[in-house]
Amino acid sequence: MATKRAKKTDVVSPSSAELRKAVEAIAIQPKSGKITLLTRKLFNVLLAVAQQADESGDTYRALLSDIVANSAFDSNDTALVKEHLRRMVSVQVEWSSGTSSQKPGRKWGISTLIADAEILEDPTTRRVWVEFSFAPKIKKKLLDPVQYARLSLQFQSQLRSSAGLALYEICVRYLTNPSHLTMRETWEWWRPILSGTPDTEAGDEAKREYKYFKRDYLRPAIAEVNAVTNIFVELIEHREGRRVAEIQFRVTERKQPMLALDEHPNVFDSTLVDRMVKIGIPLKEAQTLYADSEENRIRAALQMTEQRMRSTSLPPVRSAPALFKDALKKGYAPPVEALPSTGSAGKAAAPADDLKARLLGEYSAYRRKQAYELYNEQGESERDIARESFEQEELPGLGSHMRDDWRRRGLESKIVETAFFDWLAHKTWGEPTDGDLLAFTLSQSRAA
Repeated sequence: MATKRAKKTDVVSPSSAELRKAVEAIAIQPKSGKITLLTRKLFNVLLAVAQQADESGDTYRALLSDIVANSAFDSNDTALVKEHLRRMVSVQVEWSSGTSSQKPGRKWGISTLIADAEILEDPTTRRVWVEFSFAPKIKKKLLDPVQYARLSLQFQSQLRSSAGLALYEICVRYLTNPSHLTMRETWEWWRPILSGTPDTEAGDEAKREYKYFKRDYLRPAIAEVNAVTNIFVELIEHREGRRVAEIQFRVTERKQPMLALDEHPNVFDSTLVDRMVKIGIPLKEAQTLYADSEENRIRAALQMTEQRMRSTSLPPVRSAPALFKDALKKGYAPPVEALPSTGSAGKAAAPADDLKARLLGEYSAYRRKQAYELYNEQGESERDIARESFEQEELPGLGSHMRDDWRRRGLESKIVETAFFDWLAHKTWGEPTDGDLLAFTLSQSRAA
């Protein structure tokens, strides 16, 4: 079927529920530069934009606000997007049909993810656009693929690690395969594909020891995919003696994801940038750290730093930014969430505190939705009072980036909207009790 490509005047949205991703573009191996979570997400969004577009021209365009999918990054906050567009133009990747085997008819190639990109503002409407193109050699294969996997952009938005997203893309391709088994390859072949890091940039330990690859990438990625997507993935290890030589995955479909999906998924979790600013990291540096790091590691390092700053039993923290950056770089902060597997062994291994934190997060999202509905049911005068109370009671204690966003954009800012409805829910219903959490858990179980 012919694809449609963008006219310069068209407004193309990447918010379609599904992307047809060519199999050659799924198991890509970085050869220079790192492929981060956000790089993968934005590449998929750009592909979705181009696949929706009209047939004329080789350049595609979409509103920046659509590209970042309501992430609260406005035209003054494009540094993060620019950084990842630079990466997509500079990072070299190997394209293949998903196997390292040299079989007849197989094709191999190397290129960058996109050929070029530009961000520009319309002087009349003040709307900010992203324009981009693909290398001619791979464009047709990407936009009108013969063999492809159907990827859900909604599930993509929920995944918070590069390895998780890479594993999801690969496994979805094999969901309809009669055997439900992915390709079988050496674990060394899988490592750069899931980690997004070229072998030349990986540490000696990571390249030499399977157990570290399994600990740092395989287990977290499998747990994440099983928790938030519509597929269930199992690791199969093939041994030569006692050594794991090759691995593959078994993929089956589940009726619905284990965790409730956000109705308004974000490409960026920009609240993490604000939390970094709040502990003393300059905004531009916070954006760079966010661009260079996995969200789950940022979240873990932030939680550890914030808890350490609140501690009254330990000496005061000399430098919160230094503590955070050291924890982020070395990866020693305990994970924020322990996503359990569906087996009983996985449940037993998950710490109770992590499971409760996860439940509190889901309950907070549920109460935000309730607070949003309550707010919209009120009259304008009541809404004015709520906004004034938030500005007086809550806003002074939030970061300067949050206060600036409130003054510029009010509740149109996703960061401020989340903080506002968290505050409104707490003001209306107070701290959740164990009874509240139990009732919520039972209601979710019945709904499932």
